[in-house]
Amino acid sequence: MSEQVTPLTDNRAEMTIETADQVLEITGEQRFWTKAQRAAMATIGLKDAPMAEQVAFFHICKSTGLDPFRREIYYIPRKRKVFGQDEIYYTAQTGIDGFRHIGQRSGRFIRRIGPFWTGPETDPAWWIQGEDGINRRRWVEVWLAPGLPAAAMCRIEHYSIAGDPTVSQAVALFSEFAVTKDEWVRGERTGQKVLSGLWPTMGVHMIGKVAEAQAWRVAFPREFVNIYEHAEMEQADAAQTNQVREDSAQRRKAARAQAQPGTVIPGTVVTASTRTAPEESTGQGTPVTGAEAGEPTAGPEDEPPTADELRRELHAYASVMGSTVDKITHRWREATGTSLDEVTGGQLAVLLAELRPYVLAALGSHPEAAEHVEAGGLLIRLDPDTTVWGREDARQG
Repeated sequence: MSEQVTPLTDNRAEMTIETADQVLEITGEQRFWTKAQRAAMATIGLKDAPMAEQVAFFHICKSTGLDPFRREIYYIPRKRKVFGQDEIYYTAQTGIDGFRHIGQRSGRFIRRIGPFWTGPETDPAWWIQGEDGINRRRWVEVWLAPGLPAAAMCRIEHYSIAGDPTVSQAVALFSEFAVTKDEWVRGERTGQKVLSGLWPTMGVHMIGKVAEAQAWRVAFPREFVNIYEHAEMEQADAAQTNQVREDSAQRRKAARAQAQPGTVIPGTVVTASTRTAPEESTGQGTPVTGAEAGEPTAGPEDEPPTADELRRELHAYASVMGSTVDKITHRWREATGTSLDEVTGGQLAVLLAELRPYVLAALGSHPEAAEHVEAGGLLIRLDPDTTVWGREDARQG
């Protein structure tokens, strides 16, 4: 006896799509976002975008053929200062595959050549003397040299508007696009910059994408006007994140200036009541959240802190305060009946947030580290050695 098979259409009546308004695909006849598409705006980060920006983004999606609901193109809001005031502006961004799609659908694309990479200007290995006696830069198709390239180059063969075959070329300098952060050694800024994000490990790939994106833009300026590859905008994102952290630190400095905490006595527990009202708000009626609320947050180049990192940060805090973890958490452990081995990441975050004002007051010999902590950073991410933050009068044990 064969098993009865339930037809696939039995339960699909309620899923039937009857009108174009029920789908997310942008059709050729469409003139604006449908009701379903507007409802899905929240999934792509545009729930609160002004109507004018929604109109502009629809035009970009329609003209490029990229589908925002398939994450082929994004419309990223950013802040900038205009006459001292914050202004929100939007940037259309896509990956390198989006650039290739737009270029190929133009009907004038022939082929892509590259990217290629080259080394430092002063290294003779990256120069070749031609038969005419002129030195020419050497470009390689695959980067196998030690270290990172100095630049990448890409060419796009295409037909001009007049129909003539032509080649467009772009060169991207590594130093102009690589994202960096301050280098810290033993709790102090060295004044040097180090690579961050994907640039230390995938710098060859990243600068290659930038060069290709710029070559596409040179070849098809109308198609790519105001559209950027993600790697091209990473410096802007890093700069904006740093500005937000600095602004938050300045607000907290002003708040603490009105109510400086007293001396921490080892063995006591700091409670939420020690936090003063000025530190709980921006002074403009807007609740403080995230990093401004004193929660440990990561910088633009870091992942969110793990529970193990928060435990190590607690050791760094104890070192700063001239005490030990056992002493500064003794009453808390007695009150909660929880050992430090069992404490959750959330509990550690709250405890660190309550200790932070006192740590900042004790970081007198490390002013730059204090600024980092004020901005929501972790001491252990500046220097993994938790003992370097100890005050000169730190007690042993």
